[in-house]
Amino acid sequence: WLIGLTLVLAISVVISGIISGMDLMFMIQTGVALAVAAIPEGLPIVATIALARGMLLLSRKQVIIKELEAVHTLGATNIIGTDKTGTLTEDKLKVHTIALEGRQYNIITEKNDITRFREEQHEELNKTVLTSILCNESPALSEERFGESIDIALLEFSELLGFDPESVRKEHTAIDVQPFDTEKKYMSALYRDQQDVCTLYVKGAFEVVVKYCDQIMSDGQPQRFENKLEWYQKVNDLASQGFRTLAFAYKTTTVPPEENSILDGLTFIGVLGFIDPAREDVKDTISVYKNAGIKVLMMTGDHPGTAAKIANEIGLLEENESQEKLIHSRELDQLAGSDQDQQRKILNAKVFARVTPRQKLDLIKLYQQKGNTMGMIGDGVNDVPALRKADIGIAMGIRGADVAREAADIILKNDKFTAMELAIRQGRLIFQHIRKFVVYLLSCNLAEIISVGVAAIFVLPAPLLPLQILFLNLITDVFPALALGMGKGESDLMKQPPRDPAEPIMTRQLWMTTVVCGLSITLAVLGITLYSYFKMELRPEEINNMAFYTLVLAQLLNIFNMSSRRVSFFFNEVTQNIWVWAALVLCTFIVFVAIMVPPLADTLSLVKLSPQHWGIIALFGFSSLILTQTVKRLGLIS
Repeated sequence: WLIGLTLVLAISVVISGIISGMDLMFMIQTGVALAVAAIPEGLPIVATIALARGMLLLSRKQVIIKELEAVHTLGATNIIGTDKTGTLTEDKLKVHTIALEGRQYNIITEKNDITRFREEQHEELNKTVLTSILCNESPALSEERFGESIDIALLEFSELLGFDPESVRKEHTAIDVQPFDTEKKYMSALYRDQQDVCTLYVKGAFEVVVKYCDQIMSDGQPQRFENKLEWYQKVNDLASQGFRTLAFAYKTTTVPPEENSILDGLTFIGVLGFIDPAREDVKDTISVYKNAGIKVLMMTGDHPGTAAKIANEIGLLEENESQEKLIHSRELDQLAGSDQDQQRKILNAKVFARVTPRQKLDLIKLYQQKGNTMGMIGDGVNDVPALRKADIGIAMGIRGADVAREAADIILKNDKFTAMELAIRQGRLIFQHIRKFVVYLLSCNLAEIISVGVAAIFVLPAPLLPLQILFLNLITDVFPALALGMGKGESDLMKQPPRDPAEPIMTRQLWMTTVVCGLSITLAVLGITLYSYFKMELRPEEINNMAFYTLVLAQLLNIFNMSSRRVSFFFNEVTQNIWVWAALVLCTFIVFVAIMVPPLADTLSLVKLSPQHWGIIALFGFSSLILTQTVKRLGLIS
């Protein structure tokens, strides 16, 4: 669109000059120079440098941006989906509570319970420890342990109670081990002991495991499981205290067990409650996101009570909205493809508990369909589809799987949720800078086109010659625009709502700003041209130089029009940007060199001017800034 408009304007200027009796070759040269000047050819360079600089700054903050475009997309992100464990919490799981039939031990809070636990050594305790060690995907040796934090915590728990995980595993022969499945929410392991007895050990989400249990361990013996409702309440109570719960069960079986009934007839052992405290810095970050209009969604496989407790601690949920803003995974299946009211319930929720990877993917699709720009934080293999589907995929650098890091656009090297605030701030800042580049470059170029066009139509001395136009582009386009990209941004950047992803770079308000800035510079150039022609009666080359220097000064001062009208003219991100002042000094020095070096001066048709002339140039140059600021402060432009 800009190229088409430029061609029309350039041709119009050439034709108007020819009709006015000006030299044909001169007008063709002027038209070509104007066409070159009108297109902000420095914009791709400036924008790329700004994006690259943003990537560099974020890398120093442990945020690795893999795709240049991701920095820009971050500026429009209005929803961030995240797991709970390790992102919003410390991911330093410890067994806190052991709940068995008729007994409960608080391992962390009461040291006497550890001693009592070791002394009693009844069958429920032994089965709990055996399941912890055998139904576990982490290596037994402490120096080799890796994998899920909950598996590592189980091995540490067994060691705390005096068991040796390596010895226990050597005494048992693995027959079949089914790793934890996020869809099924359980893990099973079939072992044969030294007495040739085969036992299936199972751990997983309580509501899943308990469905397959028809017996419960009590006083060392399996008994009929008749108090399931009491256990549901007990697990809910643990979860509401912020504990992450894990249920255990077992059964002796044949080898191989029948595939369809492998879990049927389990004997329930008990539940372990893990403590995983919320990160201390997350609450402040959640508050920043709220002020910035960014919604944070917790998508966790944990119990709803645990999710609600952590969400309350970090300020994601208020105390009185836990039920309204929290959705269980089974509700998602019920609401899928439902009416608008039920969909609205999903869109208004903040916490999703017991969700599967497939449900995470469905949630991202739903939010995107509603016009949201979605960021997704994940770390495991199961998160890969969600990371790829999200507008911005964010992977953990420390505990994230290789495939998750490969699928993501951004990698958080320190695994900190707070690092995303820096990334979003930088994304907003860069987009803000790009808009300022465009307004600054287009307004300066617009002034050049209109000034030459009007002068040609009214047969005035040419305010700009072709080589002067090209010289101006070198001086006033690149360096000040680059300096704008080095700014720190407005102080309220993270208090503004996210931009609409469908919103163009140049809004109607920004076009008005561009036109006002361009016309203010044009009036200054044409004003000094008329003044020096009719009032001062100068020679054509002197009139040209007066207009040329006025345009140089007005365009350099135009950079101060790029700050928002919401802030002070004297104290804002532009005036406090040292690079802006450096660019102005550099541009002034280059112009001075062009004046003082005879070959350059002759090439650009520059002549000597008196101090009086320079005073008039300063007066008209600053008048363009004053005019633009007057219109801005009246609230007519941004």
